[in-house]
Amino acid sequence: MSHQFNQYSKLLNRSLSHAVDYLEALPERPIDSQISSQSLRSQIGGSLPLQPSNPEQVLDELVANVENGLIGSGGPRYFGYAIGGSFPVALAADWLVSAWDQNVPYYVSSPGTSVVEETAAEWMLELLGLPDTAGVGFTSGAQEAIYTALITARNSLLQKAGWDVATQGLYNAPRIHVVVSDQIHSTIKRALSMIGIGVNDIKTIPTDSNLRIIPDSLPEILAQCDGPTLVCAQAGCIDSGAFDPFEEIAEHVKAHPNAWLHVDGAIGLWSAVSDEQKHQLKGIEKADSWDTDGHKWFNMPYDSGMVIVRDASLLATAMGGNSMGDYLTDAIAKPDRNAINFGISASRRARGVPVYAAIKALGKEGIQAHLDNCCMLAQRMADRLRNVDGITILNDVVSNRFSAQFGIGDDAFRNHLTERVVHQLQQDGFCYPSTSGYKGLKTMLFSVLNCHTTIEDIDATAEKIIEIYHIELETCQLGEAAELCD
Repeated sequence: MSHQFNQYSKLLNRSLSHAVDYLEALPERPIDSQISSQSLRSQIGGSLPLQPSNPEQVLDELVANVENGLIGSGGPRYFGYAIGGSFPVALAADWLVSAWDQNVPYYVSSPGTSVVEETAAEWMLELLGLPDTAGVGFTSGAQEAIYTALITARNSLLQKAGWDVATQGLYNAPRIHVVVSDQIHSTIKRALSMIGIGVNDIKTIPTDSNLRIIPDSLPEILAQCDGPTLVCAQAGCIDSGAFDPFEEIAEHVKAHPNAWLHVDGAIGLWSAVSDEQKHQLKGIEKADSWDTDGHKWFNMPYDSGMVIVRDASLLATAMGGNSMGDYLTDAIAKPDRNAINFGISASRRARGVPVYAAIKALGKEGIQAHLDNCCMLAQRMADRLRNVDGITILNDVVSNRFSAQFGIGDDAFRNHLTERVVHQLQQDGFCYPSTSGYKGLKTMLFSVLNCHTTIEDIDATAEKIIEIYHIELETCQLGEAAELCD
């Protein structure tokens, strides 16, 4: 019998060389090369290959053709959206996950990685200050985590109302009311539309100038919800980094006869690890479910989301416990953790391994240092920018992100100038913020999430932002008179 396992060494070492070259070049390479999709297709596409090719050549050509189309989001000056880098140990562990090639829906299919994920889940709950009896599932990202949590919420709310979704479906089921912040993230809406609740009748809670829920209005809104009710709050608003007042929200939700509180913590849930930040999450442990995203602030490689449900048995039931019989007991009983009871995937890689490796390598102190450093750097950037005439920081910087506007004048002028500044920064390639919105205004969203970002990166980026701002301001001021700015 002929085995070909000796072929891996040469190819993996070649892949390692390419990967290290890419990673070590991230601080210097342009973040966005601005290559066109047409150019990429001409290099990457072509006719279907009919004959085998040399694998080493395939790898070399793949790197040569793809790298110009990669965004340097793992680099130290990428500040757009909510995309972090990767802790080196997490990336290294993720490579092992690919090499081990384990399928982890059942304990029997991979005992080792099942116990790793079980341990990572226990450590996460302790780090985040959440109930140690909660169920934790490792998902592809926050979207899947939200989807999983809201399926569990839907089924549990309807069960309490006397309706079993697993056997009766949703036809003629009691209506579920949905109450959310007016800053609801699109992933919540997307999940609601996918699980049959819909978005047309959502009730929204107003927010303050820092985009936090104003809890005083919640009792009146909940009084209008005469049946099963789902309430969603945020830990780390996308545009301000702010945290909703969980203590007050939880008390109002608890007073409702059949309500479920979910906290979207895709970015900010990790603040619970920090002694300096966790006061902003007071009361968050009183929620019924939470989601977070490892590849944002926790710097895991893609894909790495987490869903957490206070009552593990409710999560297991929603994920098919009614049809799996004895597997329901395995959802809580040790040592046999069957991951299929904690998420929707029947086949997946061992996503919890990089999480385990990062927690093991950094410890609580190392994770806290990373979180606090990001907040310090965001504050430093905001302070640099707000001292420049015409640059406005729109929110209190309470975490790792803020929104800014450029220019003095009416909304239309500032919106247009802000869009131009961000666009030119992206074109320049030295740093990469992104655009967003803040109560109707066009903004520059600046997020500090990467473990590799330094004070030097922040100061150099501040100089670049100020430089581009002055150039674009002059262009628009000159263009106003000649109607060229539009």
